Amino acid sequence: MSQPGGWPTRARVLIAAVILVGAVTLVFRLPEIAAWTLLDLGLCAGLVALVAIGELFQLELPYRSEKVTFSISDAIWTAGLFLVPPSVLATGLVLGVLVGQLVQPWALVKVAFNAGQFLIGINVALVLFSAFGSPSVNDPLGWLAAAVAMAGFQVVNMTLMAGVISAIEREPFWSVALVQTRVLHWVGNLAIGIVGALLWVAEPRAVPLLAVPLVLTFLAYRGWLRSVEERDAMRELADEAEQISSGGGTSRLTLPPGQEDARTLAVSLNGMLARLEGAFERERLFIRETSHELRTPITICRGHLELLDTEPDATELKETVDLVVDELDRMARIVEDMNTLARMEDPASLRRVEIGVDALVADVAAKTALLADGRLRVARSTSGLQVTADAQRLTQALINLVKNAVQHTPEGTLVELRATSRPAQWRFEVADYGGGVPAGSEDAVFQPFCTGTSTRPGNGLGLAIVSGIARAHGGRAGLDNRPGEGATFWLEVPR
Repeated sequence: MSQPGGWPTRARVLIAAVILVGAVTLVFRLPEIAAWTLLDLGLCAGLVALVAIGELFQLELPYRSEKVTFSISDAIWTAGLFLVPPSVLATGLVLGVLVGQLVQPWALVKVAFNAGQFLIGINVALVLFSAFGSPSVNDPLGWLAAAVAMAGFQVVNMTLMAGVISAIEREPFWSVALVQTRVLHWVGNLAIGIVGALLWVAEPRAVPLLAVPLVLTFLAYRGWLRSVEERDAMRELADEAEQISSGGGTSRLTLPPGQEDARTLAVSLNGMLARLEGAFERERLFIRETSHELRTPITICRGHLELLDTEPDATELKETVDLVVDELDRMARIVEDMNTLARMEDPASLRRVEIGVDALVADVAAKTALLADGRLRVARSTSGLQVTADAQRLTQALINLVKNAVQHTPEGTLVELRATSRPAQWRFEVADYGGGVPAGSEDAVFQPFCTGTSTRPGNGLGLAIVSGIARAHGGRAGLDNRPGEGATFWLEVPR
């Protein structure tokens, strides 16, 4: 809460009015106070001590970013309705509040406001109680009178407190008053106060037994507050989700403070939103890039078919058919590679098994031997260690890396394939000595349809698929670039 100097004028006026009215009610009690006996003084002193202790040992319960207090002060003055004169009750209550709060590091204006609202509330309660004829605690009518009196006290307390908070925080009155109604707190303290007065009249030694219902009341009150907080947090999450669904607000849910269940739900939903966002982005990328890449072969096919004579000779027809079939094959490869790339983004598409690292490297070397034309060198030094991965996809990724190295380096230059063990992952590397990639394009080469400077056929999806396979395994792909000398492309997967 902000400092008093920054409070709105409406809040400062309301606080001043509460303090003034509270003081006036106490002035009207002065003639009664002047007629006190020694017994009245003793009762007042005892009431002051009990209320001060109640104020000092309040239990704070978290509610969102605020804290709500649980106190037995209400039970004390409820019992006082039956056991002490009205002037003793009003005076003892306000003095106890002042003593209990002044010794704490509270702002003086807050203490004065609390004392004023307690004085107003207790006098309203006394008027309501006297309307029933101030019955004794042995009369069931007295219990009803105490309930009505305490309800009046709580209404005054709630109205004044919520009015000030709503003015200071600039929040709707009822959103603040919801917690301040403290229904369970009210019912629990009412029961404890009546039972305490009954025990004091019938058997004072049984008063300590009130600790049992007091603890139960506290637990019930705490549970109720948590349920209210959880409900509010869930409602806010639902509102945010609706805004995201309608295209407004941010793309992620705000984590509710202090609510573990709601925070867990928000984290899960944010993870789901991230995956959906990634899926939508991949869909947009697929449509954009595929339409761009397919436009060229479609244009070529259409152009040659339009130029074909109505009665072409066999040679012209064969050339056109061969060209169209070749372009259709290229389109099919593009679509298939894009589908592979889309599937690789989903970890659920993997079939993980234990794979011998040396066997995996040897398999890749055998499958790329013809392509590499004797340029591939393999380093085996893993001593039979294993990696948990999808054997087919990991093999596909390493073959793509070897193909990339062969396509982008001059004939006769060496290409090396090796696997190294690290504390938390395996690192598979394909190193070449062809000149590297242009500085600044290290990340771009892993994007779809990036063909670099190669003059050999390819659709630029090989490295994008490598990166997708790495991410699906929970790893990553990258390169160590040596412009003018070569590059080492690598793929890391968890052990």
